[in-house]
Amino acid sequence: MESQKCIWMEAGSIEYQLCPLKQNCDLCDFHKEMMGGLRRSVNTAESKMLNLLTPEASVIQFTPGLQFTHRHFWIKRTGKGKMRLGIDAFLWQLFSSVQKIITAKIHTTLFEKQCFSWLQLEDDIIFLRSPMAGQILQTNPLFSSEHIQDRHLYMSPEEELWLVELAVDETTLERDYLRKDEYLKLIEEDINRFKRLMENESNPTPQTILRRSQIGKKSFSKYLIDISDSLAYAC
Repeated sequence: MESQKCIWMEAGSIEYQLCPLKQNCDLCDFHKEMMGGLRRSVNTAESKMLNLLTPEASVIQFTPGLQFTHRHFWIKRTGKGKMRLGIDAFLWQLFSSVQKIITAKIHTTLFEKQCFSWLQLEDDIIFLRSPMAGQILQTNPLFSSEHIQDRHLYMSPEEELWLVELAVDETTLERDYLRKDEYLKLIEEDINRFKRLMENESNPTPQTILRRSQIGKKSFSKYLIDISDSLAYAC
């Protein structure tokens, strides 16, 4: 029954709730009710804004051994029919102040584009969908702590920030991956898109020395969907 727990039960917000939808939370009425209560618990004006780090190209690298697919997602082969799945440094720096990371349980069978991980921010949740099908063999013990510390995300090598390891059909790995020049060009384009997005905000917040920006949640969610090929979104 472990794999059927609701993510709100995993997060400790409720004592008991099972999930009949294989953790496809965007289809769940109960999840929508919980998110509505979460938003009502904070100031209305603040709930419409997200605090983000302004992305910089200086933190991005093309790590050898990682294969980048679907833009900001990567895989690393760990054996025949086995691979680790993660998101790149570009997305990690956007999701500043990650408080908790919840992943689907070991032995869960994932379909392509099924939600497999949830990043809990201060008052919102980032949903991540899997770019490929497979069965979860293990989850990253780095994220098993009750609260995530910034040093986990910003001082660890990128390949150590994998979310789940999957058993997959070898044929699912036969796809086109981004070359280094393609990946770095994509990063540059997405940074410029973020800058234009900030310029279009009705009440932009001046950037500080810490590169903090405030952006409307609706605008950011659309940006996130666009740059991730609909595999990541804010709720």
